[in-house]
Amino acid sequence: MTAPVDPLVTGLLKDAKLVAGYGRYGVFKDSSLLAAIGDAEKLGDVTASQPAVVNLQKVLNDCSGVVPFSTLAALRSGWSPGDTSRRTAIATYLLVAMSVLMMVITGKMTYVYNRGVSLSAELQDINKDNFSVRFGQTVRQVWTTQKQLRSAASSGLSQSDINLLEDVYYNAEDSLHLLDQRFVTLWANSQSFMTREARFPIWGMQSVYCKVQSLVTAGATGNGQTYDPQQAITSQLCNQGVASAKSEYSGPADGAPEGGNPACAQPGNTAGKEPGGGGAMPAGTAPGLGANSEYEEATRSLQCSGVITLTPSSIYMMTAQIGGLNAVLSPYALWILPALYGSLGAIMFHMRMILNPLLPNPTLARLVHRIVLGALAGMVLAWFLGPDTKLGGQASAIGFSLFTFAFLFGFSLDIFFTILDQFVSMSVTGIKKFGSPTAA
Repeated sequence: MTAPVDPLVTGLLKDAKLVAGYGRYGVFKDSSLLAAIGDAEKLGDVTASQPAVVNLQKVLNDCSGVVPFSTLAALRSGWSPGDTSRRTAIATYLLVAMSVLMMVITGKMTYVYNRGVSLSAELQDINKDNFSVRFGQTVRQVWTTQKQLRSAASSGLSQSDINLLEDVYYNAEDSLHLLDQRFVTLWANSQSFMTREARFPIWGMQSVYCKVQSLVTAGATGNGQTYDPQQAITSQLCNQGVASAKSEYSGPADGAPEGGNPACAQPGNTAGKEPGGGGAMPAGTAPGLGANSEYEEATRSLQCSGVITLTPSSIYMMTAQIGGLNAVLSPYALWILPALYGSLGAIMFHMRMILNPLLPNPTLARLVHRIVLGALAGMVLAWFLGPDTKLGGQASAIGFSLFTFAFLFGFSLDIFFTILDQFVSMSVTGIKKFGSPTAA
């Protein structure tokens, strides 16, 4: 037998033998490839135009449905089915570790997003319930009942009537206290979420951020730069731990509980005593009160006694601050979580390939490329499914249906590209109709 001299035929025979060796693992149903290789090798003066070579090319093309080009490329590089080399094992372990890390990060991000959605839902419930109106009505009820109790002894009410008034007073006071604590707790939790949880969702992010900021601050101080308010906020964030709901709430600007209100320390002011204690300051005698003096005196008295920690006028201001919660959730809903779920789907696709010993493990470049494409597919899907979602407005309405489709598109990019091709075809068809006589 004379060795073939045509480089094209030489490469064809080499690839055919690699594919035939791959077929020993039960891939092919017949031996047509081996027969074609034998016929080509029997030729003396081998050229690409001889029937045996043409038949070999045809049979090899038919095998491409079972052995794709990616597998042939891996066979050319020295890979063999069922490769158990140390390099392959290390690569598999690294992919599994990266998959676990991605699952943990995605789970943590999803938890942060769900917590923000829960806080946003509570805020919406408060707004629907006319919280400010209910709070003001309960303040007036408590104050009116308190004045009735203080004048009960001089009005000649019986003990049973006094006991009834006391029951009404304490029930109203408990309701007011619960309303107050509900709002204060929601406000504190929202502030903690926006400044800590949503800003540093991954473990260790806050420590790294604080270390970097400390280096930047030290450099700025060494250069003699002036005071920066942002540095003060960063220092407060890094130096203080997560406070409780009570400690994070600083009280409204127009009155603070537990001695924060100067009127609480005035001599002769009996605000905060039990309702039957007597000696109440007459309505309108507090200094500096305007036309709504009785209502202001009521809120001041309840603040001094510790029943409430806010006033109805401060509810609107704090509601506006909590409204920034949706702005924090927008990046999570529109690109962070869709990208993470798309990446997780792409990693799942490669992990499935590793379970099949007849498929070559992906190279690092192909792995990174597919993960990035999966993340991009998830983000594009979020843009398509939520085009009317306003940044900072309706982000909390995006649910797990979007994240599920992002995962599926990352797992099967063919579906994603097929949908994009359909959009392009529809756009081209629509553009071609512009200016045509049949266009309506």
